[in-house]
Amino acid sequence: MKKKFISAILCGVLGISMISGCGSSEGDKESQRQTASKSAADSGDVVEITFWDNYADTIRTELYGKLISQFEEENPGIKVKYVPLPADQAKSKYDVAIQSETTPDCGVTYQYWLNDFIVQDALLPLDDYMSSWDKKDELLETFQNSIKEMSPDGKTYGLAQTVTIPAVWYNTDIFTKADTEIPQSWDEILAAVEKTTDKENGVYGFSIRGGAGSSQQFEQMMYQYSGITEMFDENGNSTINDPAHVEFLDKFAKLYNVYTPESDITNASTEMISAFDSGSAAMIFHNIGSYGQHRDTLGEGKFGALVNLKSIQDTNVIVSNGATTLSVFKNTKHPEETFKFVSWLTEHSADSQFNEKIGQVPCNKEALKDEWVRKSLPIKESADALLDENTKIATLPINVTGYFDLHQNTLAKEFQNVLLGNTTAQEYLDNWASEMTRLKKQYDEKVVQK
Repeated sequence: MKKKFISAILCGVLGISMISGCGSSEGDKESQRQTASKSAADSGDVVEITFWDNYADTIRTELYGKLISQFEEENPGIKVKYVPLPADQAKSKYDVAIQSETTPDCGVTYQYWLNDFIVQDALLPLDDYMSSWDKKDELLETFQNSIKEMSPDGKTYGLAQTVTIPAVWYNTDIFTKADTEIPQSWDEILAAVEKTTDKENGVYGFSIRGGAGSSQQFEQMMYQYSGITEMFDENGNSTINDPAHVEFLDKFAKLYNVYTPESDITNASTEMISAFDSGSAAMIFHNIGSYGQHRDTLGEGKFGALVNLKSIQDTNVIVSNGATTLSVFKNTKHPEETFKFVSWLTEHSADSQFNEKIGQVPCNKEALKDEWVRKSLPIKESADALLDENTKIATLPINVTGYFDLHQNTLAKEFQNVLLGNTTAQEYLDNWASEMTRLKKQYDEKVVQK
């Protein structure tokens, strides 16, 4: 059944005080926004909208400046004020703005932030605007549908701009020296780990992320291995402790400190990437986002990426933690102009320019066919996988309240105990499944009505 937003529950049970529209007509508010936007356009006045970037650095700030200039030239009636936010402060700045009702007109968000903003009644649903947008079919349906299906009310609160595809990076020189073929499945990877390990020369077959962020990364690996695409079964029970996942974790944990460095137990992504780029690890599991670092340190042609591994079901599954999205905030006085800007950023030219510069995968189907994508092998492999109708996409349960806290506060630490042999794979995944099933039930009861 179609999901419906339970505003009474959100106001009462969740206790979110800023949802002030529970007793007012949302239709009236939307009508007022539309009227204000139309009046500004009819008067010929220049409309200014504010745009927040959640991951501002020198490259992105310069890039958005260029894109905004292009947009303003094409749309002289709209001026965009760009506000760069440091990545480590962006979420808190959005939260404060929502509480104080000082949100921007639009901004860069993450799919896994959306429900948090939705339950605070902070975002504007975009479905009506999309219905008359002639370029909407350019967006990858997989991610756009995921954004819609994961919202509590089944509406669209973001447009997918870019996506980070998980990948196994491998060192071609190490594989050549070890006379080992490039693996095409996780079982083949596990076999290659042993073959490419050369401790006498300081080379290990794999470097594990055992510290911060480890459990969510391993979650992607398990679902890619099993081929399971549903995070919960028909009864609402987590599938994380499926026997295939237990089997895989048991095999993988046995690699630690035998075919991997002992220091992996505390590795965050930075240390793991450094091990790979220094040539001391034949393989790591990360994502396409580290392509630039590998290119700059190892050199083009010295490494490769496996993004479309075969599961034990003989299927190809990409496990996503959601897209980077562009959202319109409900307090905007210029919804039509704001939607025009965020949708323009996801159209072919802008999305292609943006992702080429930052080395990521566009969510626009036409951009995925561009020449720069074809020339960059890891991006090309990601694009080919996403455009292949046989590729299955599994999205982690990022919409469930408490999911990230569970990873950060419990699962990462307990993952270390599995590597050390203090906890069995079965015990670890059973506890994980129990907690996710509880969180899912709580989420459904408090936020979603089926």
